[in-house]
Amino acid sequence: MRRGRWRPASLGLLAALAAACTVDKGSWDRALQRMNSQPRGHPFGATPVFPDGKVMQRPPAGTVARDAARPSDTVAPAAYTAAMLARGRSRFDVFCAACHGPLGDGVSVVAANMRPPRPPSLVTPPISALTPESVYAVITRGFGRMPPLAPYLTPAERWAVIGYLRALRLSREVALDTLPPALAAEARRALER
Repeated sequence: MRRGRWRPASLGLLAALAAACTVDKGSWDRALQRMNSQPRGHPFGATPVFPDGKVMQRPPAGTVARDAARPSDTVAPAAYTAAMLARGRSRFDVFCAACHGPLGDGVSVVAANMRPPRPPSLVTPPISALTPESVYAVITRGFGRMPPLAPYLTPAERWAVIGYLRALRLSREVALDTLPPALAAEARRALER
């Protein structure tokens, strides 16, 4: 077969395939209409499906809305454990350090490339003077360019981040010579890395 020429059998096959691919427009419209006219309930409407006759049902007992805060969520822990501080550091490194810097001092590549106002230092005034509850509210709801982190951090993780920030602040205020010898040696090794 030369290029550019079709044999009659090829044309017949092509015509048969094209005919098989056509859809009856009427049947397609009926299918769409069936989807549009399916029975459904409307909020605050009535339905025979449930015993009380209402479309909207109460959630099962004991369920809590995902975004509902429990009173215990907004209270700072009495004490921080090493595990909580490690979790706080982990979450801080993932969600906060890019803008606020790995030391919480507002020094980062991202912050340097932002238009003012840049992310503040979290370890010096005025931010360090905020109450833990105020910092919790900012982490939860966001502030300025900072988005709310409640969808990403559980209440316990938010408190762990706050504990880690407190540890960062304290570490800036303590001279190595005032630490016990074992801790001072460990701190010096960490600084040499």
